[in-house]
This record gives sequence, C-alpha cells and structure tokens, in this order.
Amino acid sequence: MGYFLNGALASGVVRWKRGGGLVAAIGFATDTRGVPVARLSYNYNGQDVTDTIALRWKRSNLRADTTHGYYYFVCPVTGTLCRKLYLVNGRFIGRRAFRPLYQDQTKSHTERVGLVSTLERIFKGQELANQPRRREYYNGKLTPYGRKMQKYAELLETFAQETTDARQ
Repeated sequence: MGYFLNGALASGVVRWKRGGGLVAAIGFATDTRGVPVARLSYNYNGQDVTDTIALRWKRSNLRADTTHGYYYFVCPVTGTLCRKLYLVNGRFIGRRAFRPLYQDQTKSHTERVGLVSTLERIFKGQELANQPRRREYYNGKLTPYGRKMQKYAELLETFAQETTDARQ
C-alpha cells in the first residue's frame, strides 16, 4: 500500500468495525525520508495518545542485491526489531516486551498442564475405577484397564507427594 517505501512520507487511518459500528480507529504516518519513524495517533481510555516509533530497514535475505528489504518497527521497550506491535496498557510494543503475558505460549504441553489438568485426570481415573465388571488382571496378565489404573495410582501418589512438599 506504499506506507513503507524508501524516502517517502505517507499517512492513513485504519478503522475497525463490528456490526456496522466503529469499534476503534488509529491514525498513522510513516516518514522514511531522513530518520525513519512511524507516528501513531489513537485514543486509549478517553485520552488522546501520540506515539513515535523508530523504524529500521533490513535487507532481505532472499535476494542477492541490497535494494530489496523491509522496514521493521523498533520496540520502544526492548529495542528489538519486530514486524507487529501490540497494544498493551496503552502502548504499542513488541511481544517480547510483555513476556509474562506471552510466557505460557512458549511452554511445552506438559509444562502448561497444571493443577486443573492433573485433577481432571485423577477424577477420570476414579470414574474408571467405579465401573462395574472391570478387571485389572486376566489370566495373570495385566489388562489395558489395569495399566491405566496403575498410571492413575502413580499420578495420584505424585500429586499427593507434591502437595505435601508444597505445604512444608
């Protein structure tokens, strides 16, 4: 759309609508003639805010010549380059600047499942244990149901040990 061309001055307004009504709007201007900057004008909680965010041009790694590249925003908090900015507490910042909000997304599945998931699994094991005509062993061999029940027993024991350690 021409907003981030080298040596250009451009401006515009972005509006968000829902159900035919205006939800939000932000005015912006990019100036890449001297020191490249982006100026954002918006209203946050009834207050008019104007932010100036530095831009930095970076050469594309897809072409051998130096004329192809992109402008990146420089996060006002961390100073890192980013392609997207997020509105957090009235400021536009890069996602690395609000790491505590982003932290859970970077954890593995096993790190994310916490107390609620553990309790759900324990209750599921109790429901299985209450089902009639289930056998843990058949002909002296452990059944699939028996293996599940052993896993749930180990989970319950680990959970009990962790809660006891946490209380001490």
